[in-house]
Amino acid sequence: MRADAARNLEAVLTTGARMLAADPGATIASIAAEAGVDRRTVYRRFACREDLLAAIHESRVTAIEEAIRHSRLREAPVAVALHRYVESIIAVNRTWPVDPARMLDDDEIRRRRDACIAEVDHFLERATTEGLLRGNQPERWAGPLLPELMRLAAHQQAHLSPAQAADLVVDTFLYGFGVPTHDRQKATEPGSRTPVSTGSLDT
Repeated sequence: MRADAARNLEAVLTTGARMLAADPGATIASIAAEAGVDRRTVYRRFACREDLLAAIHESRVTAIEEAIRHSRLREAPVAVALHRYVESIIAVNRTWPVDPARMLDDDEIRRRRDACIAEVDHFLERATTEGLLRGNQPERWAGPLLPELMRLAAHQQAHLSPAQAADLVVDTFLYGFGVPTHDRQKATEPGSRTPVSTGSLDT
């Protein structure tokens, strides 16, 4: 594929992911216009919106697989691997903000997605064995929690860079919101209390 064709395809896919996440009824013509690509070029590659969506899902799962490879979850020190993985997935979530549930309609995408989940679960078991995570947590608690934190950081903390958002996620994942015992007295002094927002309860 020529370099300009590859750039056009990337623009159509990333623009399509963003627009379809905001409006599932977005047309190929509107996506092409927003991406700055001739709609005839887009129609030659994608006959319908479902074909475009399938390509977007393929791109997202490929990006997740690459994030896992880049993070070296089996080899790198667990704290380093965790931050690298979180930072990479936050970037994936921002680039490919599609509904993960819709991806599961495709059997091959589901298989690849399940393989990614298994790899992360294996890493979390390693992190527990090596003492980064507590071993007394309920089964399948940490695994589902981490993606939710990454999703929130990607979209509700959009002003942060992926690296800064990863700092926030890792700190929350490892230490939560509780104040360490030696800091509690200082945290309850007048003027030191930070309001806690409940704005996400209805999202």
